[in-house]
Amino acid sequence: MARIEQAELVAGSDKLLKLTLRVGAEQRTVFSGIRSSYAQPERLVGRLVVLLANLAPRRMRFGVSQGMVLAASGAADGDTSGVYLLSVDPGAADGMRIT
Repeated sequence: MARIEQAELVAGSDKLLKLTLRVGAEQRTVFSGIRSSYAQPERLVGRLVVLLANLAPRRMRFGVSQGMVLAASGAADGDTSGVYLLSVDPGAADGMRIT
C-alpha cells in the first residue's frame, strides 16, 4: 500500500501523472498513465493506492519510475470511459503488504 503525497501533471506528456508515494518509511516516484481520468491531480493527495513495488526501476524521458499503481479500465472491451485507481478499505495504511 502507498499513500499519495504529491500528484502533478508531467510537462510534455498528455497521458502521465507524476506521483510521489509514501510506502512506510520509504518514498517512491511513479509515473502513471492515468492523466485522462484525473484532470485535477492534486485531488489524489492523501489517497491510499495499491502499489506494485517489486518491479525494477524504469528510466523514462521524464525521470525514473519506481513501481506501478494498480488501476482498472474497460479498454480491453472497447470501453474508453476512463481509468480508475483501485481503492482500499479504511484501516489500511501505507507500507502494508498485499497478501
